Amino acid sequence: MKKTNVILTCVIAVFVISAVIVLTVALMSNIEKDVVPVDLDLTLLSTNIEDSTDLDNANLQAITMEDLTDKFYIKQEWVKDFIGKVPSVNISSNMYIIIEATEGNVENIKQAFRDYGDTYEELWKDYLAEDYELVQNRKIGSKGNYVYFIVDVYSEDIVDLIK
Repeated sequence: MKKTNVILTCVIAVFVISAVIVLTVALMSNIEKDVVPVDLDLTLLSTNIEDSTDLDNANLQAITMEDLTDKFYIKQEWVKDFIGKVPSVNISSNMYIIIEATEGNVENIKQAFRDYGDTYEELWKDYLAEDYELVQNRKIGSKGNYVYFIVDVYSEDIVDLIK
């Protein structure tokens, strides 16, 4: 009888330990891994983006707050700081915009980017196939309080620079 109790206790202990390990792994996988440092230097990030892509040679201009409000429908009070380059004329679809959102406005900016992305896709649908494909593969996301909208061949590389 004692041998049965010892075996039963061991089986229960193994089960409990396994359950704890599975629970711990599940909880750890839900922790956000892409935490952006609070002191992200947007000017340096812009330089790094232009150095690692060909965006500095494209026909782009620096984005303005007026562009953000008029083209992207992003309210000024949602924006703490921003960088980006947008086409000066529609001969290229390439662009990048990175916004440091004010508290509680990350989702507002992401939604504005999603809405603009849909409109931008319609604009390029019947124009240049290569650019249309870039627009379809645009990157919209966030890292901490930083929200990005990227249309470029190097979009994955730019997202990696934001980390």
